Amino acid sequence: MVEKITKIEAQKRKGRFNIYIDGKYALPMSEEVLIKFRVFKGMEVDKDLIEKFKHADDLSKLHSKALNYLAHNLRTEYEVRTKLAEISEDPDAIDRVIDQLIDQRLVNDAKYAESYVRTVVREEKNGPDWIRRHLKEKRVASDAIEAAIDHEFPEDEVLRIGVEVAKKQLKVHHQDAAKMAINKTKNLLIRRGFPYGDLDQIMDQLDTDTLTGDDSELIDRFAEKYWQKYAKLGDYEQSQKTKQALFRKGFTMDDITIALEKLARS
Repeated sequence: MVEKITKIEAQKRKGRFNIYIDGKYALPMSEEVLIKFRVFKGMEVDKDLIEKFKHADDLSKLHSKALNYLAHNLRTEYEVRTKLAEISEDPDAIDRVIDQLIDQRLVNDAKYAESYVRTVVREEKNGPDWIRRHLKEKRVASDAIEAAIDHEFPEDEVLRIGVEVAKKQLKVHHQDAAKMAINKTKNLLIRRGFPYGDLDQIMDQLDTDTLTGDDSELIDRFAEKYWQKYAKLGDYEQSQKTKQALFRKGFTMDDITIALEKLARS
C-alpha cells in the first residue's frame, strides 16, 4: 500500500525531525537520513521504505552516540564497541557504525597507540612493558603496540626515564640498607614496566655510594621485631609470618633465611 508524506516537522533537538504520513505522525528522522533518502513532503512511501527509514535512523542515532563518546578523548575500537553494546543489541548495526567511524578516521588503534605512548613518555613515570599491558587491555593489536613503542619510545629514552625513576626511588629509601634500597628500586622499575634486561644498565648509572647502611644489621633488627610479634603462634607459622613480613620489607630470601637461622640459634 502506497502512502504519502504529508508533513516534515522540525523537533526542538537540532537535526531531528518528525515525519507525518497521511496526516498522522509516523516516525522520527535525523537530518542525515532525510538527506540520504531525499525525503520531501508529498513523497510516496510504502511499508518497506518506511522500515528502511527506521533502520537508517537507528544507525544514525547509534553513530551520534559514538561521536559523543569520542568527543573528548581518543578511544580504541574495543572501547567504542563496548560502549555501543551498552546502547544497542544489534551487532550488525554496531559493526556498520564502527566501519563508518574507521572510514572517517575517528577510530584508529594505531594512532591511539602512538598518542598513548607519547603521553606515557611525557609523564616520565613508566616503561614500555607498562604500556604493553595497558594497550593489550584495550585490545590494541600487538603489531600496532610494538610499532608505536619503536617509533615513540626509543631505547635511549627508556634508559633515561628509568634512571630518573630510580633516582627518585633511591631518595625515598635513603635510610634503608644499601641492598634493600637497591632491591626496592629494582622492584619498582619492574612494576613500572621497565624491562628486566635494562635494570642493571639503569642501576649502573646511579650513584649508590651514599647507601652505606648495613643490610645484615637492619634485617636482624626487623627479624627480631617480627619474631616477637608472632611469638604466640606455632613454630612453623611464626617462621612463615616472619619470612613474609621481611620479604614485604624488601629483603632477599637468602638474607631472610640467614636472619631466621640466627634467631633459631639464639
